[in-house]
Amino acid sequence: MAANNAVLNRLEQKGAEADQVIEYLKQQVALLKEKAILQASLREEKKLRVENAKLKKEIEGLKQELIQAEIRNGVKQVAVPSGTTVSTASFSDDVPQHTTVASSGSKDQVKGEDEDKKKKEKVEKKGEKKEKKQQPAAGSSDARVDVSRLDLRVGCIITAKKHPDADSLYVEEVDVGEASPRTVVSGLVKHVPLDQMQNRMAILLCNLKPAKMRGVVSQAMVMCASSPEKVEILAPPPGAVPGDRITFEGFPGDPEKELNPKKKIWEQIQPDLHTNDQCVATYKGVPFEVKGKGVCRAETMANSGIK
Repeated sequence: MAANNAVLNRLEQKGAEADQVIEYLKQQVALLKEKAILQASLREEKKLRVENAKLKKEIEGLKQELIQAEIRNGVKQVAVPSGTTVSTASFSDDVPQHTTVASSGSKDQVKGEDEDKKKKEKVEKKGEKKEKKQQPAAGSSDARVDVSRLDLRVGCIITAKKHPDADSLYVEEVDVGEASPRTVVSGLVKHVPLDQMQNRMAILLCNLKPAKMRGVVSQAMVMCASSPEKVEILAPPPGAVPGDRITFEGFPGDPEKELNPKKKIWEQIQPDLHTNDQCVATYKGVPFEVKGKGVCRAETMANSGIK
């Protein structure tokens, strides 16, 4: 009987120990679950932070694009006071306005918003200065895009030779009334024989930005009546001399010193240059004229484009 009691006591003791082990294991499993959840939360938080930073960068980029677009379209940029919590875009009454309300978020968010406002204010101030600087005065040359912006002159092609690296190009030395001749590269090999290029009077566009053509810098352009089949060099009137300016009645003004390629001034004017039915070179029907000497014309090409 005593032996049975001893066995029962040991079994009860073992059972109690087993209960303790089971409870300990339960606690460890719970801790592991919490740790796994915490790690997953941290990973998700890190992922969200990365995505948030990316979105913030994209929003800032779009904001800068919007500001630049507004500046280009003449929308005046108004600096937002640093304490203002609500900002509205200044569009016309018939366009829906977007309102942004600053929420009471974390310190990092508030700091980021302050930095965004400072950046925007800097861009706005820079844009206003640039807009004021670029705003043309009434009657200034930037307010008009017409043929008076072109420096068209009478020139004399002193010599011409084949381009060393391009079979379709001539390299010419042209007197345009300056101290030294200009080098001009022209794609006229297929249209004008070389012997007819020597000591020839022509009309030159002299204020294009110099451009390198197959290794040779061209400082002007020979003006020609042009069609897909034929090209003819425009000729000045008899008695014209190198340096004489080509003028257009009704289009006064001084030409640009050098045309800005970004403003595409030549590209806007060129479509209105044509020869009329008498082969006279014109801009919007107004003849190319050398004052007191006559008009410029093509030899045979009527109603053709000029370039």
